[in-house]
Amino acid sequence: MQSKTIKRYSAAALFFLLVSGISCKKVLDLEPHNSTFTQAYFQTGQDANTAIAGAYALLRNVLMNHYSWHVYGDLPSGEYAVDGGLDAFNSPICNGQFTGLNVGPREWNWQNYYQLIQQINLVINKVPGVPLSTFANPDLKTQIVGEAFFLRAYTYFYMSRIWGDVPLKLQPDLDVSQALNIPRTPAATVLAQCLADCDSAANRLVFGYTDQTMAVVRANKGSVLALKAHIQAWKKDYASCEKTANEVIVNGGYSLVDSAHYSDVFVGRSTEGIFEVNINYGQSEGVALNNDDGSGDGGYLPTLAQPFIAGQTRVNWPINNEYVGMIFTDPADIRYNLYFYNDQQTIKYSNISYADGSAKNDPRLSNNLNIFRLPDIMLLRAEALQKLGREADAIPLLNAVKERAGIADYSGPGGDDLAKEILEERLRELFFEGQAYYDLLRTGQLLNYNKSFNPDQYQHGGWLWPIDPSMFKDDFTLVQTPYWRGKL
Repeated sequence: MQSKTIKRYSAAALFFLLVSGISCKKVLDLEPHNSTFTQAYFQTGQDANTAIAGAYALLRNVLMNHYSWHVYGDLPSGEYAVDGGLDAFNSPICNGQFTGLNVGPREWNWQNYYQLIQQINLVINKVPGVPLSTFANPDLKTQIVGEAFFLRAYTYFYMSRIWGDVPLKLQPDLDVSQALNIPRTPAATVLAQCLADCDSAANRLVFGYTDQTMAVVRANKGSVLALKAHIQAWKKDYASCEKTANEVIVNGGYSLVDSAHYSDVFVGRSTEGIFEVNINYGQSEGVALNNDDGSGDGGYLPTLAQPFIAGQTRVNWPINNEYVGMIFTDPADIRYNLYFYNDQQTIKYSNISYADGSAKNDPRLSNNLNIFRLPDIMLLRAEALQKLGREADAIPLLNAVKERAGIADYSGPGGDDLAKEILEERLRELFFEGQAYYDLLRTGQLLNYNKSFNPDQYQHGGWLWPIDPSMFKDDFTLVQTPYWRGKL
């Protein structure tokens, strides 16, 4: 049976490729172009650059849509106590309730991810055939293909941590009339492909940037290796993770921002940034923050109110003070005042501009979304070293991050105590950066930090999300995530 869903992916991706650049626009559901049109489009280096820019734009759309980066990566960790009266959609997720009256298809449906995958696969398939003479920089052709392999690895890794088994599609639908449904691929196979794509990307990319306008917001070799280290840690291949993370630290050219300028990290493009999603108002990439009505739209607005957002009197996503109090125990920690306001608002991402100037009725967020940065990789390597029994090598990495935060070096015992300290340093440093839930899952510590998460659900695989039953309508190859079968 042909897939109407995949036809829709292909049409949206091709349209986005032609019109979007790297700005964030709504993807339209148009009738699909045929393979002749697709072949005719990929003719020049400019076509190739526009195509990869379209892929970054689709990634931005995926991660920002309904706050999904934070809904998946932060809310189930216990970081927030979302006000159900103001945001009934996301409040249950804080307790690990992935189904129910208000949680539904927008969290379960992966269709927009396959719009992104289609775009990436087009780049991988078509750009190698574009004449090298049409590129302004002869290295750019190889770079673009490398970036596409990185984006595919990142997208599938991201999806697999949410849903586990996902359909693994490695070729574009050049003629959507021939598109076929693909069953869910085992997570182990997906992750193996992610690692293979990382190797393909790393072989085509270099550390640093020749064109500084691409710095941090376009992938380079450091971005690829940071991703690879995360995949290896997720697979609990700590020996490989340690080596990969060390290569990023030693060869990437990154450095910790000093304590006095720490807030600059969250504006973006700092010396410790490894890969970020561009959200810069000065480059017409700011995210519009509408007065939120609880519908789940509007950038990071749920965590912010006055005095950071003019006229916004409520905080839909207040911090969970029990959780925060459990991990922020040192009053000297500079991060507490830089991250939080009035023990309620999260203000890491509060660089706000107003499109209508002094009237302040149209707020725009202008903070890049941090995907990977140096302290993340330092602490990931420390975690790997501790697991490998090399604790004397792990502690200096841990202490470097603690010292930047103004808190005392670790002087406790090794073993479980050191493992807990490394984890909690990650939870502190990377608060509200889409990492906490995955860190707690990887280390097996979720129930110790989110005490509202149902233990039976966690122990039987319910930490993975269900998929939208409506996707079964046109795709009889799909099966529900095991824990959620018969529960939707």
